[in-house]
Amino acid sequence: MKKILSLFTLAVAFSATAASADPLMKYNFLDVAYQWNDSKGYGPVTPTNGIDTRLSISPFEYFALEGGYNYSQGDFSQTAQNEVAPISLGSINYNTWTYGALGYYHICPGFDILGRVGGAHYNVNSSASVDVEDINFSEDYTLVGKDRVYAGVGTRYLLLDDVEVDANILYQNGNAAKDTAVWSYSGTALYTILDNVALKADAGIDSDSAVTLGAGVRLAM
Repeated sequence: MKKILSLFTLAVAFSATAASADPLMKYNFLDVAYQWNDSKGYGPVTPTNGIDTRLSISPFEYFALEGGYNYSQGDFSQTAQNEVAPISLGSINYNTWTYGALGYYHICPGFDILGRVGGAHYNVNSSASVDVEDINFSEDYTLVGKDRVYAGVGTRYLLLDDVEVDANILYQNGNAAKDTAVWSYSGTALYTILDNVALKADAGIDSDSAVTLGAGVRLAM
């Protein structure tokens, strides 16, 4: 949790010095959000929580570069702990880096369509320890280290002067838990609170029924 709070504080501090534009229907921004994920079907892991950051930079109209970092932490279920006793499993840490390019087009004022392509790198790690009689050891280990590619489409719509709603569909050739295709469906709502700051809420589900919820801020640059 200390790692999560440190990342959040650093990202907000950086953004506060760089933000300088209306946050809605823009493509130069930084998002910082708390995220909760119920990774159903991904093995014996409890729901995770962590921080999600996303950066978008548009060097010219109709094109943007995207990047992001997501850190989340969960625990192995009691069932999983019992199966490996007397070994004690530590928390499980998910690190995800994303990078890609985005193309967008203004259909009319307040309504954009977009397409994106890119990649994701997953690193999942944990620890195991034993402390029984004369046996005592602890070891950190990497569970997953994988690279994926993705492609998707989406829309952005200015519902009200201070409210934007977005929808996205994303295809990816696997994730941290599987090597087969995963489809994701997500939505975002933004509400302007300052000239360069909006509150943000996210919700999504994928083809494995994993549910993701998030809440944070968007700072325009």
